[in-house]
Amino acid sequence: MSQAPIAEALDLVFWDPSGYRFNNPADWNQWRYVPDGLGGEIGIRFGVSQGFGTFDWNNGGVAPYGSINDGTGAASFGKHEQANLASASVNAVRMQANRQFTGPQNNFTVELDFSRYKGSKVGGQDGVAGANTFIGLSDIYAGLTYAKTVVTITGTLADGKPASPAGWTLVNGRAAPATAGGNQPSAQLSLNNGALQGTNTPAPGGMANSIDTVMGLVRLDAAGYRTLHLRHDIYPVGNNRAPRIDNSGLYVASAFPRKPAQAEPPKAEPPKAEPPQPTQPTVVIKDDPGKRPGSTTSYTFTVKNPDGSVAGKGCFTYKTPEGGGEPELVAFYYHDEVVGTIDRTHVQTFYFDQDDANQRFTFVAGSPAKGICSLTADTTLPAQLTGIGGDGPRRYLDKTLDFPKLAAGTSVTEESTAIPAVDLVVVIDSSVSMKDEAEALSKAVAAAIEAAKTKCPSDLRVTYLGVEGTFKNTRFDTTVKNYLTGTAKADEGALRGRKKGSVTSGGAQEDGARAIEDVTLHYDWRPGARRAVFFLGDEALEGGGADIDKDDLDAANRAIEAAKKGEVRVHTYLGTSGAKAKQRKALEAEYARVADETGGKAFTSQDALNGFQALLEKVICGSKSSVTSTTEFCCCQEYVEQAEHGGH
Repeated sequence: MSQAPIAEALDLVFWDPSGYRFNNPADWNQWRYVPDGLGGEIGIRFGVSQGFGTFDWNNGGVAPYGSINDGTGAASFGKHEQANLASASVNAVRMQANRQFTGPQNNFTVELDFSRYKGSKVGGQDGVAGANTFIGLSDIYAGLTYAKTVVTITGTLADGKPASPAGWTLVNGRAAPATAGGNQPSAQLSLNNGALQGTNTPAPGGMANSIDTVMGLVRLDAAGYRTLHLRHDIYPVGNNRAPRIDNSGLYVASAFPRKPAQAEPPKAEPPKAEPPQPTQPTVVIKDDPGKRPGSTTSYTFTVKNPDGSVAGKGCFTYKTPEGGGEPELVAFYYHDEVVGTIDRTHVQTFYFDQDDANQRFTFVAGSPAKGICSLTADTTLPAQLTGIGGDGPRRYLDKTLDFPKLAAGTSVTEESTAIPAVDLVVVIDSSVSMKDEAEALSKAVAAAIEAAKTKCPSDLRVTYLGVEGTFKNTRFDTTVKNYLTGTAKADEGALRGRKKGSVTSGGAQEDGARAIEDVTLHYDWRPGARRAVFFLGDEALEGGGADIDKDDLDAANRAIEAAKKGEVRVHTYLGTSGAKAKQRKALEAEYARVADETGGKAFTSQDALNGFQALLEKVICGSKSSVTSTTEFCCCQEYVEQAEHGGH
């Protein structure tokens, strides 16, 4: 670690934290980005080390804020061996910790992120701080009277490896001119092993009762630093419990070697002044990782008066990049009667995270916004608004900001006006236990069809088939096999349905899954017609029975797969049976699974207590179509301007 005067003449350009302010306790551990004075940005984040509590700022503390033309810093530069340094404006981020210690020492951390730093402007590389970057820290206490301050510096290089300040240069920390009362804030500083601190030795020329130094200024080396971590530990000295830990400041400056003055060439025309380039805003948007690349998303928000009436409306739109990367804020508008209209050109800081656990929305306006500084909605504290200038804050008293809502287009669903062709095949388990359902269904068919035509007109064709059997005096007078091989001209060898008598008991007549599969694959569906099968049974779908086994599941899976490929909706009805409660529950679930996975509806005997008419009507209408149209959300500007005139 070296300590030597600055021999070369340097012009310093400081960062510009004019818009920086620690808005509320939620800003702990939150990155904020400020202009670096070179066209890039520097990130800053305040926190505390593990094991220490955060400050509440109510015990003599002052939350961090930007200090432009900082008095303490300006008084220090040009002194302390800095005669060759000059700057138009010395800028800092200042804070004041609690005067009362809450533990063995007060602790806070400051992290700096140089990933957006324009280091190339001062002879280095973009994205890292280098040999022409200075870090200044004010109020480094020596520990003679009140407190001892130790600032431990760590960080990472551009390649992510740990950084070391061993090659840095300490360029001040010695004697300063005497101040009123004879005290000189000029204790000797040291920077050893990455720890910057005041010592018990007065600076050369300083007085023995010196207690602190105004500025600790260090110059980085050329290693290239992506991030820096400054841990401030302020220890009480003796029994003192109220150390002077006020007004701590952090300065970041970039150095340009000063060019020697040259005579102006005769008759040379002055260069044309380039128009000022707008500062890029700091934008942090936590986007949905599943968002389609290239898509744009809009959100709207509302400011409300204490009585709940609307005071103002806003809207913003961001775009998900085609090739990946951070979302881009492409539009921002806010309007109310107090501030007028604010647009994206006023945005200095924008933060939006819609995650349920970390919901936060913050907008900070920079010049030339006249009437408002920031809007903040945060789930960790009451929503708040802050105005600036004149009576701005008073005029925003008690207003609230609702968290932004997705500005989706308006969707309208309309039933199709065209009369669709619908082919409905009603298939019933032909075992004796299903006779009563067959009779009830036959009686309700005519009335149900008429009612269905009124509610959902269709070119309806209904076919009633029994599984390897029929029921007299009902519409189920044809078997599945006879219809498919006769009317539909199917090859009997291609059918999976088993013949009556080939399975123990009445199993073949209860092969519901096989019947669904055969009808799906071999029925004479009309071209363009919507297809539906309504199966009625009271036992398992493969040969009946009260228990569901692997054969039942395999048969149902084949039927589901065939129905999906054939675009057939399968509706199911589980009738009454002698199954026990647990068995009944499993049967209901399996019947429902077949319906759900094919887009159909599942019914049980409970649904038929009022007769089959309503049930069959639901099946027929369940085959109808609908058309959903969406009107795109209007642009943010239109949304806000219509709000101004009473629209939306």
